Amino acid sequence: MTATSTIESAPMREDLGTARITTIGLLRSEWTKLWSVRSLRITLVAAFALIIGLSSYMIIDGQALGSDDGAGDVPFGWTAVYPVGMLVLVILGVLTITSEYSTGSILPSIVSAPRRTGVLLAKATVLTAVTTALGALTSVLMYTVLQIAGTVPSARGLSLFDPDMFWGVLAGTLVLPYGVLFGLALGGLLRNAAAAIALYFGVFQLGPQIFPAFLPEGLVGIVDYMPLAAVNVMRAAGLTTEPYGVGMAVVVLLTWLAVLGGTTWWLLKRRDV
Repeated sequence: MTATSTIESAPMREDLGTARITTIGLLRSEWTKLWSVRSLRITLVAAFALIIGLSSYMIIDGQALGSDDGAGDVPFGWTAVYPVGMLVLVILGVLTITSEYSTGSILPSIVSAPRRTGVLLAKATVLTAVTTALGALTSVLMYTVLQIAGTVPSARGLSLFDPDMFWGVLAGTLVLPYGVLFGLALGGLLRNAAAAIALYFGVFQLGPQIFPAFLPEGLVGIVDYMPLAAVNVMRAAGLTTEPYGVGMAVVVLLTWLAVLGGTTWWLLKRRDV
């Protein structure tokens, strides 16, 4: 009886040990987590509800966007509230990975994908796809509200695909997936939600205002190369070239993401779960 049980259980142990999840399986898993974990779902909805609410108020009120002091010359001025939504999406990115570390639920994913790279890429892919799609839909909705309200003189009758409108709207929309990826990288780096969020607020959100007071005069310009400064340049879509142009802003943003994301990936490969 014992010998028979041992013989029958051996193949089962072998199957479990060699079980691997496919790329599609990883993507489905991350998709399910995003919509089934309550905190993630609420944070995602809150981000876009905030964007829609604030943008609609700015457009309908018309005081800032439709004024005669020059603000009305920017047809995509309502995207100025997108960084607020980006802030919430940074928190979403952090929670997406730190919640799994805190509960230990990341272990099954690591076991099924022992190289670990696929787990991180699947999270990044799902978050990017969802926030980009929702961001695009939000921008189209806000453009429609803008045309109906007619409170911005330079935007009246202007096509969404007109260069004066399109590039500003596109740049504003892209800061949303950038924010969630930035948060994912920070969360994976520190593996603790409170620490990652505090780091973002203390260094990346408030740093550009605080650091100049402590840096030598020759180093103050460093803050111009922090992510939020580059985001503001990119959102301007060429309306300003201070302290650099849109191309350089994109390079700065991608460099920050590559450094943080690359470090997170390297630590994920080498640290114990």
